[in-house]
Amino acid sequence: MATGPIAPGMEAIVLGTSLSSLGKNCQTNPLPVACSGVSVLVNGKAAPVSYASPGDVFFQVPFGVTGSSATIQVTNQTGGQTLQPAVVTVAVAPTAPALFTQSGAGSGFGAFYQMTGVQLTAANPARPGDTVFAYGTGFGVTNPVVADGAYPAPPPPVVAKVTATVGGEIATVLYTGLMSPFIYQVNFTLPSDLPGGNLPVVLNAGGMNSQAGVVIPVTLTPPALTVTGVSNNASGALTVTSGSWVSIYGTNLSSTTRMWQASDFSGGNLPLSLDGVSVQFDGRAAAVYSISPGQINVQAPFDPSIGTVPVVVTNGSVGTASGMVTLATYAPGFFQGAKYVAAVHTDGTHVAPVGYYGSSTASRPATPGETVLLYGTGFGPTALIVQPGLIFNGAAPLADPTLLHLSIGGAPATVSWAGMVAAGEYQFNVVIPPLADGDQAITATIGGVSTQSGLLINVKN
Repeated sequence: MATGPIAPGMEAIVLGTSLSSLGKNCQTNPLPVACSGVSVLVNGKAAPVSYASPGDVFFQVPFGVTGSSATIQVTNQTGGQTLQPAVVTVAVAPTAPALFTQSGAGSGFGAFYQMTGVQLTAANPARPGDTVFAYGTGFGVTNPVVADGAYPAPPPPVVAKVTATVGGEIATVLYTGLMSPFIYQVNFTLPSDLPGGNLPVVLNAGGMNSQAGVVIPVTLTPPALTVTGVSNNASGALTVTSGSWVSIYGTNLSSTTRMWQASDFSGGNLPLSLDGVSVQFDGRAAAVYSISPGQINVQAPFDPSIGTVPVVVTNGSVGTASGMVTLATYAPGFFQGAKYVAAVHTDGTHVAPVGYYGSSTASRPATPGETVLLYGTGFGPTALIVQPGLIFNGAAPLADPTLLHLSIGGAPATVSWAGMVAAGEYQFNVVIPPLADGDQAITATIGGVSTQSGLLINVKN
């Protein structure tokens, strides 16, 4: 909202009176060169217009504008008349960086975000060493060049050198690129020795500074680790079994995002921690499959308990937090891909409508009379005891297969084999009963406990 030079690609605003007959948002793809009958000529060339109202017009400075000055004229086609105020001459610079702010007033908290997309506010501040991003405009031309008014994909980087200071200290700029016709994103890492408080941020592009008065909230308080839920990884139910796969939800559960890899294994043991993140059920260590700030997937350890037990998550860089989960003998759940049960044909092709998973993953419906393979977790004891936390590649049939009942489309389905084939993972060889074409509901019960509802398998004769 400051006067000064305009720069190629930036968002600019013309203020006046009777500029448009009404207010209208025209943010289409690409941006039009006329909005509600209003156009803006920059050096005689029609510029993309995103919004027009009687008092102001928002437009994008064309990328081709060069030199030290440019002429601007607004044209309003209204009531069969053409209204044109006087031509205005403004200064031009290769860059004129400015930061968007939360208030829209040009000062105060800037439009700063965590890399997860969560906005930084007084209640959700950044911490020294965090990588964050800002939204701004006026950072100049990009390479490759983008057409005026276009939404670029992928976002191209800017040509100008961009630097940043936070609280007067140098921050590391990782990337600056054009995200929309005139909105630029700047990714930068905060200095690790910052003090707490609302610290001023200044970005410099091509030797030009962004406006003063924009601040970012920073705290020295460690992030809080919380556990908000513990559930069956396949079904989402709040009951799990020893050895089943479990999802733990919360905040700041981990500082990194990854799944286990070969270097995390020790002999035949599954990893009990990843990047300093570990989990205990009722005081017993769980194998950790994957970690992220919001979700951890683990295999529940062996526990003879039946009932509610504590689940404790430890993040070495933050602290610990706990939740609760119910342990039972049976807590069955089928793995799924969207609305369909996780199933494959005997040749490995996924069971789903043709093309359902896109061109990269082949799929076709199940046929009545054929045997398909289904997968799940939490189906209880096996005849061969499989110890949780250990690598398992074999075939351990259910301890009592007569307790398992499976139906498809309301019809009983024959299960020719059922048991564990990998750590915490059960396989079911199921014969598809005679059914009509289309999506058919699939459920299973074992020990009187049912899998999740609403799951489907696609059938075609």
